[in-house]
Amino acid sequence: MRGAHGLKGDVRVEPLSDRFEERFRVGSRLLSAVGPVTVAAVRGTDADPIVHFEGIDDREAAERLRGELRVSREEARAGEGHLWADLVGKAVVTPDGARLGVVREVLRAGGADVLVVQGEREILLPMLESVIREIGADAIVAVPQEEA
Repeated sequence: MRGAHGLKGDVRVEPLSDRFEERFRVGSRLLSAVGPVTVAAVRGTDADPIVHFEGIDDREAAERLRGELRVSREEARAGEGHLWADLVGKAVVTPDGARLGVVREVLRAGGADVLVVQGEREILLPMLESVIREIGADAIVAVPQEEA
């Protein structure tokens, strides 16, 4: 959440989800610093949406929401895609099984997220189909860009 907007409980949010329209549709439930909240209305632009939540009717209540708005892990895992938290700590190997390292963190960088892999040296792997071949239960199969 970027901050309160106006006096009637609206908030400006920074959309970090790749499924923003789904997460912020009217009736969606999100987890906030004060507990679950339900989206009542959305307006503004895609880059700077303004959201109103049920029961958040003044600026003071909106300010208490400051921080992250999330969906439950179960809901986030539904459908396609992967949670960053599920990728961190996962082993990364090449298609022939050579170990590249372990995902240390995931960065948001323009058009594609980037895996930071710590092995003998740090490797940055963009989350592109040409680089990340498979995300399995045990490991991520990747072809470093020099080889892609």
